[in-house]
Amino acid sequence: MNYAALIALLAALAFALPFLVSLAENAGVPRGFSMMTSFAAAVFALAYIVIRSRVIRRQALEERVAEIQQQRTVNPNDLEAFLLHGDHLGDLLLTLGRQREALDAFEAYRQLAKQLGSEKRLAAIERAIVRLRTELGIE
Repeated sequence: MNYAALIALLAALAFALPFLVSLAENAGVPRGFSMMTSFAAAVFALAYIVIRSRVIRRQALEERVAEIQQQRTVNPNDLEAFLLHGDHLGDLLLTLGRQREALDAFEAYRQLAKQLGSEKRLAAIERAIVRLRTELGIE
């Protein structure tokens, strides 16, 4: 969920809650009960929206990782097969919290770049490998 959508949701709730409370009062429901019920419903709705957006984002990242892995299968000797729309496979795996797989992807990229003589691209990859090895406790 982006910031604008969150602001829009909060604005809608700010106008809807007083209306719902007065509607409930007219129906004979105590004010405190209707306020708490409306607030609880708003919290659950917001939680659903936030959780759903995170699930959708994770699914999209997983699909991108699968697409890059398919590219690598088709073109195993192409450095560009590690990339999709400017995102490196290792970076996407890190975003998903899959550090060991990200390290393997960065190391495979480094090895292929050395084989192809494209060592100018390796500075950032080397830094990522060193950082991941340190985090994972691998020497």
